[in-house]
Amino acid sequence: MKALLLTCFVMIWATSLVNSAHAETPLLLMSYNIRYDNPDDVPPWTERRPHMAAQIAFNDPDIFGVQEALIPMVGYLTQNLSGYAHYGVGRDDGAEAGETTTIFYRRDRFERLSAQTLWCSKTPDRPSKDADADLPRTFTRLILRDRVSGQVLDIRNAHFDHKGAQARENCARQIMALAPAPDAFLIIMGDFNTGPKSAPYRILNAGPLRDARSVSPIVFGPKGTYNGFDIRRTDGEAIDHIFIDRRLRVTRFGTLTDSFEGKVISDHFPLMTEVLLP
Repeated sequence: MKALLLTCFVMIWATSLVNSAHAETPLLLMSYNIRYDNPDDVPPWTERRPHMAAQIAFNDPDIFGVQEALIPMVGYLTQNLSGYAHYGVGRDDGAEAGETTTIFYRRDRFERLSAQTLWCSKTPDRPSKDADADLPRTFTRLILRDRVSGQVLDIRNAHFDHKGAQARENCARQIMALAPAPDAFLIIMGDFNTGPKSAPYRILNAGPLRDARSVSPIVFGPKGTYNGFDIRRTDGEAIDHIFIDRRLRVTRFGTLTDSFEGKVISDHFPLMTEVLLP
């Protein structure tokens, strides 16, 4: 009898080890154009910001990328969201001037292996703009090691030009030309100022990547991601996207349309998706 019980215990223990070895770890990702601090906006940043911090805290992403974030805006979110580290530099001087494409990540979960901001141009190592771009545009790249799953992530957060079609296409090619870090899963997010029928989208939604919305078994919220501060405006096309490594399983995707007092929190709706890390 004792031998039988011991055998059963060993079998259960071995099965648990196999199951844990094949367990998948959830990873929550968010992309959010938070709209730069323009005093002429209605509602202005000072009115929007506590609701934005609360919205992000409630949804509790593990990693989130923001676009149009000025350094003081990054500071506000840092002060009002506990547990996150971040990296991003101003597009105008490579330091604190101009908008950033900052990436936030959970300090206790991820080890930062490398960080850089590149400009969408032929001189990506310094403030510059490309082709028909109206403004300098950047993408931030972080290589993170997940302490929970042990996996390495190559995260890129971008903001493409709102006028330059050729500049957008060039930046998509530039981002994809950067080989992923060794043994890393590639994730690209941001405001691409272009929809699913465009050349930049086709470039990004190919090869190692796929649009998280298009492969998620659960999709919530409207397709339109730009609202222009009009809560009723949800019928446009998606110009914000999250592209996920094809080797990862997407479980859910949402366009979040939260509001306060009938007002939207930004002129873009944030995107959120959950993927499973092997």
